[in-house]
Amino acid sequence: MFSLNIEEIFYLHNHTIFKYLYYLLNDEKLAEDYTQETFVRYLNHHQTIKEGADLAWLRCTARNLAYDHYRRKRIIQFVPFLQQHEEQASPSPHQWLMQREDAKILYLAIRKLKITYRDVIILRKIEGLSIEETCAILGWNEGKVKNTLKRALIALKKQLGGEMDEE
Repeated sequence: MFSLNIEEIFYLHNHTIFKYLYYLLNDEKLAEDYTQETFVRYLNHHQTIKEGADLAWLRCTARNLAYDHYRRKRIIQFVPFLQQHEEQASPSPHQWLMQREDAKILYLAIRKLKITYRDVIILRKIEGLSIEETCAILGWNEGKVKNTLKRALIALKKQLGGEMDEE
């Protein structure tokens, strides 16, 4: 198996990390800054990252940067992020931010959930990560991911007025 160089890793994952950070921070400039900081940290630590674990490491680092920001500011805001954004033909970050006004209901519902519920919903249901990938990013065991997701979906269903498909 071959290894990607740092430039390839950046071009492969920068849009994903930006969207994840924007979803967590609800601030385009801050998301851009923390995306850059995430890749600077990757540059400094890439030798210690297991082969094939680059994206998990980047997501975990981005999440930690966002959490550090919240600890300093003591505020939490989220914006909608839908799988359709990944499937569209590579819009620019600015285009992506302007695309989905209809996700406002989801935005408001997710915003009211506690942080652990937001994390697990973002990673498992919105980004579509496996249980194992979610465990690696959050530092949880499989049982905690499954139980927290179940509770999070119930809470989200309540926030949405009970109108949510069971998948």
